[in-house]
Amino acid sequence: MNKHIKVVLLILACVGIITGGVYWFILRAVDVDMSPSVSSHVIEFEELNQKVYLRAMSWGISGNHNEVILSTNPVEPSTRKSEEGKDYIFYTSEVYYKKQGIDTLLVYAESSSIGKRPNNFSGSINVVPVELKTYSEVQDYEKRYKEYGLSKISVYQD
Repeated sequence: MNKHIKVVLLILACVGIITGGVYWFILRAVDVDMSPSVSSHVIEFEELNQKVYLRAMSWGISGNHNEVILSTNPVEPSTRKSEEGKDYIFYTSEVYYKKQGIDTLLVYAESSSIGKRPNNFSGSINVVPVELKTYSEVQDYEKRYKEYGLSKISVYQD
C-alpha cells in the first residue's frame, strides 16, 4: 500500500476512535429520565356520592408537553390519554381549584390553557373554569393560592 494511503487511513481511524469516545462519554454523562412526571388528586363530593379525578402530567424529552385532566372516571397515572369529549383538559403544568357548595368545582387556570368544554362530561358536578387572563394575575395566584382557599395540582414537586 502507498505511504499516503496508510497515513490517511491512520488519521481516519484516529478521528473515528476520538469521535466514538466523545459520543460514548456524552451519552453516559447525559442520563435523561424520559418517564413522565405525574401527579394525581381525587376530589370527593360526599353529598352527591361522586368523585372528580385530576391528573397533571408532563412528558417529552424536555418535559415541554403539559396537561391537566379533570374527569369523573379514574385517571391512571400515565397510561390513560385525555378524551376531548369526556374530560376537561387544561394545557398547562398546574391549575388551582376549590369546591364551592355541594356540587360545584371552580378551576383556576391561564385562559390560553383552557381546552374546549366537553360535550359528554358525566355526573352532576358543575365544573366552572375561571380564566386567569394576565401575567400578573397568574403570578398572583401562583404566590397566594393558599390565601385564596385554593388547592393546587402540579407536575412539579412542591
